[in-house]
Amino acid sequence: MTGETGSIRGLLDVRTFIIQRDVVITTIEFLKEVGTQGYEGFVLWAGRMDNSECLKFTTAVIPEQDAMMTDDGLLVVVDGSALFKANKSAHERSEILAGQVHSHPTSAYHSSTDDQYPLVTLLGALSVVIPDFAKDAPGDVEAWAWYRLADYGLWEPAAPTTRVIFE
Repeated sequence: MTGETGSIRGLLDVRTFIIQRDVVITTIEFLKEVGTQGYEGFVLWAGRMDNSECLKFTTAVIPEQDAMMTDDGLLVVVDGSALFKANKSAHERSEILAGQVHSHPTSAYHSSTDDQYPLVTLLGALSVVIPDFAKDAPGDVEAWAWYRLADYGLWEPAAPTTRVIFE
């Protein structure tokens, strides 16, 4: 059956993402906090399928992470044990990790590092980049960059048919 999280299609059939208010608030507060120190931050979103075309994000997970400034720019590292812990906690709540959100110091876009080293790897998953260290967030969510994992290693801008609802 397509649309099931255990199938080869992952979340590719999902057309609507519902994001609970608490998830957005937790995400923005964390990204602003690390942003005031000049660093990017990373938050994972976990949720449950409402039906084969709708996923509802109910939990913001802030994994243990190391933010760094390198000669090539800013970088956030989440090691395997922290990612395992995040996945395990989501599983214990009968949720799946289906979204990742991070900030950039300037404009919002998916960098080559973002493409090559995602934390969430479920096909159809959502990846969101918030500009300016989230200092103006939530602000205009149209300024956020919204991507979907179209194929392994291939993130594409979310299609116009993808609906995002905040509740």
